[in-house]
Amino acid sequence: MIRQIRNLSLLLVIGGLSLILFGCQNDEYPRPTAEYYVNDYANVLYQATRDSITREGERLYEWTEDEVDGGAQLVVATFEIENLSEIAEYDKTEIFRQWEIGKNDMGLLVIMFFMPETIDEIDYLVLKETQVEVGYRMEQYLTPGELGNIVDNTLYSDEWAFDELDISVMHMVYELLSVIYTEAYGYESFNYDMEVYREYLINNPDVSDDDSHLPLSFILYLLSPFSSSSDRLSAILYVVIFLVLGGGGLAVRNKGGGGSSGGMGIFRRRR
Repeated sequence: MIRQIRNLSLLLVIGGLSLILFGCQNDEYPRPTAEYYVNDYANVLYQATRDSITREGERLYEWTEDEVDGGAQLVVATFEIENLSEIAEYDKTEIFRQWEIGKNDMGLLVIMFFMPETIDEIDYLVLKETQVEVGYRMEQYLTPGELGNIVDNTLYSDEWAFDELDISVMHMVYELLSVIYTEAYGYESFNYDMEVYREYLINNPDVSDDDSHLPLSFILYLLSPFSSSSDRLSAILYVVIFLVLGGGGLAVRNKGGGGSSGGMGIFRRRR
């Protein structure tokens, strides 16, 4: 009898906790992926590009974490829209804050919006607008003018053909990294070669061996550093019960540094 009461109590706790967990879910914006540094929701980038952005993001965070105002994070996201009016539904500042990009407010978020378009009877997803959000402390190193020049000279440059999106995206990423390393942390230089990257794309098939490019599941999200304090408290209770019942561990490879921003950034729309 006592065991039945205990089991019933445990079930009631689990049921109540489940209501709390799902009640805390916020579907206004998608959760970051397990890769974190690249969130290709529009599915427009090659896996080689996603891997490159992730590696560069991890390296930037690790190499700067112990510096003054360290822990810089550069995060890239793509979204598919049906019409330009949908862009207004995305608040880049709120996404930046929810994803907690950049330790010590040294974060940078690049959002690209893609819309279906038929060109020469072939359906494409075409880049229509780019937005960049900058963390509070990062603002002194990347001004709106400098951000605008970088985006114009990479993503919107005539140097790259229409079908070379991955090249132009990585060109932008490398240019942003160059400013962060040299201006914010005093590195002498940041060198890269786009022709070498082009060869890398050609020689690496678009094959993914995991689902890290997909949005985090709700449970993984709650157990990650991306969720709010109330969500984390619920997650802790969930983990305790999960372990009592004999469950295993879950892990998220990358995470946000906890940064925030004040809305400074740029908007660029393709004409």
